[in-house]
Amino acid sequence: MSVPLPAARRALLAQGLPRQRVDHRLRNRSVIAPFRGVHVDAARVADFRTRCRAALVSQGLDAVLAMQSSAFVLGVRWLPAEWSRPDAVVHVAVPPQDAHRHRSGLRLHRRTLRPGEIVLIDGMPCMSPVRTLVELARDFALSQVLVVQIIDGARRDGLVTIDGLHACLAQMPGERGVARARELVELSRHPVDSPQETSMRLALWFEGIRDLEVGIEICEYDGVVLARGDLGSRRWLIWSEYDGYDAHTQRPTFRGDRVGDRWLQRRGWHVMRFVDTDLRQRGRLVADWRQALADAPRRIGALAKGLSPEADQARRDLGLPDRCLRS
Repeated sequence: MSVPLPAARRALLAQGLPRQRVDHRLRNRSVIAPFRGVHVDAARVADFRTRCRAALVSQGLDAVLAMQSSAFVLGVRWLPAEWSRPDAVVHVAVPPQDAHRHRSGLRLHRRTLRPGEIVLIDGMPCMSPVRTLVELARDFALSQVLVVQIIDGARRDGLVTIDGLHACLAQMPGERGVARARELVELSRHPVDSPQETSMRLALWFEGIRDLEVGIEICEYDGVVLARGDLGSRRWLIWSEYDGYDAHTQRPTFRGDRVGDRWLQRRGWHVMRFVDTDLRQRGRLVADWRQALADAPRRIGALAKGLSPEADQARRDLGLPDRCLRS
């Protein structure tokens, strides 16, 4: 008789497997027990999804994958690799009255989940994407930047919406960490194409630089997008890109970046490109941006009339009359 694993030892015996055979497989290491009383094929024990299944088997029928573990199973992007290592802790939500206790490698969270906050992924009950992200945002042990990166990635993929996150938070008044979660949700943006873009934006934001637009676009009058940047300020005609090494050192991308920069500059934009070292030396990143802001009024004031629609609008925003525009 073959019983699918992971399975509880008591379930294997109930299916009619001889006790001696069950124990022998455990002794000869063809089966592993990652959690007490739960058996997993040794060949699959290194798979984190299998570990998650085993964790659920060790609990009651109301157990649900939660937090870091549900984020992984849901396919949320930009998660730390250590969250899904073979020996990573599995996070499981159980009802408040549940009597189970934490085990080695298993973290229980007592939560009341509302209808719609549980989804089934590959046969495993998980916290919904919205509830998962709210719970991560409530966790003071996780860095603010990491949580906002994860929310940005989920919004990028359409797993959650800002309205859905707010609606979830509105149903949790006064609970621990909800104020922090609300702040982090407010810091998230859409669309964001990489976690480094989020890091760059937050480095500026936390230093008081707030006039920032993600996915900044220049469009034709008929709505056709001519250019799209990672981060910028339309008011100050600042355009910035984060250049990942692998993508932007490819010959076509490298050439296209330079041609695009010249095109933007001819339209009046100040273009800045940032790389990984700028994220490690954030003081320099912030200083460069502050200098660009300080130079912006003089630079915009010197632009010729009709250079580009966005340049003319920036001049108007500064209160410069048309008669001051050079033809």
